[in-house]
This record gives sequence, structure tokens and C-alpha cells, in this order.
Amino acid sequence: MTYDLKSSFPTLQRAPITEATIDIQVTLPPDVDLEQLRAFRRGLEQRFPLVEDRIRVDALLQMHKGTAPEMTSQGPTPDGLLMKSESEALVVQARLDGFSLNKLAPYFKWGALRGHAEELWSRYVSVARPVAVKRLAVRYINRIELQPGVDFKESILTVPEIAPGVPQGLPEYFMRLVIPHETGATAIVTEASLPPTIEALPAMLFDIDVFRFTEIPASDFEGIWPILEELRAYKNVIFFNSITPKQMEKYA
Repeated sequence: MTYDLKSSFPTLQRAPITEATIDIQVTLPPDVDLEQLRAFRRGLEQRFPLVEDRIRVDALLQMHKGTAPEMTSQGPTPDGLLMKSESEALVVQARLDGFSLNKLAPYFKWGALRGHAEELWSRYVSVARPVAVKRLAVRYINRIELQPGVDFKESILTVPEIAPGVPQGLPEYFMRLVIPHETGATAIVTEASLPPTIEALPAMLFDIDVFRFTEIPASDFEGIWPILEELRAYKNVIFFNSITPKQMEKYA
């Protein structure tokens, strides 16, 4: 079966998701600073007892003909709050450039993740007063277990290909694909080998990061949720078209 954006996607009881993220990048008024942003946590101290400053470092690599590359950096500079709830396996970021919510394993349903995000985003809006949303994203990081000695394509169809006549063993690999969609969304799909462990089967990282640039004004922030739903659907198109039926049986 081939899936598209209008498909009804299966619900997986044992989804291989290790982390799911909703990210909203914004433009803030010039008078909002980190001290004002700290009010985001007020009233959430018990729910998110672990808090630390989020640190940003900007690096720039400049290359000039006839000279060695020159690296310059700015920072580290605090640019937001990072708050953790171990009991809910949630991580929320309130930043000077946006908001994000991460759900760590075990994953629950999309509706629950969106519900938490809507609640905390409303708090962020009231504290940070963003004037526009400039980028929306959903990201799902999966851990796909593989059978030792069995071809990748028994589990997943989007895989690195080695030319015939070249040794086919592939103990380590990294592959990154950028896949645009006609809706304006773009997916960055990353696959990589994961370090083996004694307790677990060999596994690969299957990371699907889907985003869309926007210019949504503060008067229309409700419009972000249909876009995030569409981004999630595109993520599902990539995931469910890539996983083989045999592998899907493990997650049903």
C-alpha cells in the first residue's frame, strides 16, 4: 500500500519513536528579553522541576582564496529556558526565537502531544508576545531494530545503495536526504547506524524532520495547528512508505 497526505495512517501500539518534537520559531518584539521570558515557568515549578538556561553558540566559517579557513564564533549566550518533567518525559523550551516541546520515550498519541503543545504555547504567547510565526516543524526520531546479517531492505526501503562489485558490508553509515513537497513543506531524512549494544539488536536511526517557513501574524496564530497537522501527515507519508510490512508487524 502507498500512502499520501490524505491517507488514514495505522496506529502503532509499539511505535519505534524515541523522541517527538513540535517546534515553533517566532519573531519577538524588541523589548522582550530573557528575564521577561523566565515568567514562562511561573506556576509550572512542580510539573517541570528541572530547569536550566538554554545556551546558544553561533559559529561562522569564512573561506578566502589563498588563505586558510577562518572560524569565528559568538557566545555562549543564554537564549531561553529548558525545562524537564521526568514523570511525563517532556522537555519544553521557551526561547527568544521560539518554543518547542519534546516527548521522549515512551511515546503517546499525536493528539496528546498536540494538546500539551497547545497548552504550553498559549502560555508562551502570553509571556513572550510574539508578533509572527516564521517556521513550523515536527520531528520524529525512530530507532529501527535490524536482524543481524539480514539485508536492510527487509526492514526499511529508504536505504544506502552500494554499487555491484563493491563489498556489501556496511558496519557504519550516514545518509541525509532533503525531500521537498508541493505543499511547501520540506523533509530532512537522516539515517545512520547506531552503536551496537550487548543487550539489543543492531539498530539504525531513522530521523524525519519536516518543516515549513511561514509568515503568520499574531492575529492568526490559530492557523498554525492545521499546518502542523499537515507536516505530521507528510512525516507519516515518509515513515509508512519506508517501513516494510514485515517490519510494521513488530510495531502493530
